Amino acid sequence: MVDVHIVGAGPAGCFAGIAACMQGKTTLLSEEHKSIGQPEACSGLISRSGLDSLLPYIDYKKAILNTITSAKIFCGKYEFVICPKHEYAMLVSRSALDRLAADRFVQEGGKLELGKKITSGYASKNIIAADGPASFTAQKFGFPKISSYVACMQGTFDYKCENPHQTQVYLSSKDFPGFFGWAIPINEHKAKIGLGVRFPLHPLKYYKRFVKKLGITSKPDAKLAAIIPISLRGKTAMRKAGYNILLAGDAAGQVKATTGGGVFFGSQCGLLAGKNSGQPEKYEQEWKSKFLLDLSLHRGFRSALNLSGGQPNEFFFCAAKRLFFEDLLSEQGKMDQWAHMLNPSLFVSYASIVSKRLSGVRV
Repeated sequence: MVDVHIVGAGPAGCFAGIAACMQGKTTLLSEEHKSIGQPEACSGLISRSGLDSLLPYIDYKKAILNTITSAKIFCGKYEFVICPKHEYAMLVSRSALDRLAADRFVQEGGKLELGKKITSGYASKNIIAADGPASFTAQKFGFPKISSYVACMQGTFDYKCENPHQTQVYLSSKDFPGFFGWAIPINEHKAKIGLGVRFPLHPLKYYKRFVKKLGITSKPDAKLAAIIPISLRGKTAMRKAGYNILLAGDAAGQVKATTGGGVFFGSQCGLLAGKNSGQPEKYEQEWKSKFLLDLSLHRGFRSALNLSGGQPNEFFFCAAKRLFFEDLLSEQGKMDQWAHMLNPSLFVSYASIVSKRLSGVRV
């Protein structure tokens, strides 16, 4: 027996293991696949601030593929461009990032076992389940179900990018019902092209149509398909049958409902799970005090979009442009922790932008 048994070696599981080991706990990390980071089921576009939060543990710079400094959003006949002044994104290799985290876990003294799916015979009474959105551990112990998912597909294609540092986002209730499409440049000649649709819709027909609309005729170098949770479980920790069970990452639904991004929240909640292994109530209280408001704001925005099938009404999109929201998001926007924008400086910044725009000063 060990002090902590973690199931799933993605970011949530690896960082939970790192935190547990740093507290001197004997820790076993079990991964059902035979190699870390495979199959890769993530675009790998992560905020710089989110990646910086991992620097005390890993040097994520070894996994960087590209820097993304702006985003162009297409919605019907409108375009919305965001050029963040203080927040930008990095495109990373998720498999490489996961391997860096797993290596750090082993360096801290943790035991890693690959190619073993855990369905019973847990090696500890203290369990951290980071085994994805269809978590077997969550089902086994009777946790509330995740209510909303999106189904995604992505491929890496030859694709000429006008700006190799600008991601393109496509909103359409017809082409991407319940989510959106994207083109993320790797360099000037290659990009990750993908989309998501609300589950149980199947993304394949939408994906084929999207690729064709973009004028892509080549076959992808790599492709992936994934189910992503976009709602939280009603409960993420419990004591049952003599076990202390904590859920982290996708298994808990700790994912941005706006974009499906889960690395920042998953890794941070994983660290809290490792720190609080054996203490379900403390874990749930701590992660919620830090991140529940942010995740709720993402979920609220996604729910608002879904009222129109995933595409904002063109009237509101037009109004947002006319009210200079592009400038506001570029000035104050945060990719992950939206609650940090809810402070007086947001209104001061907006007032300054409006004043300058109305007086003809370029922001």
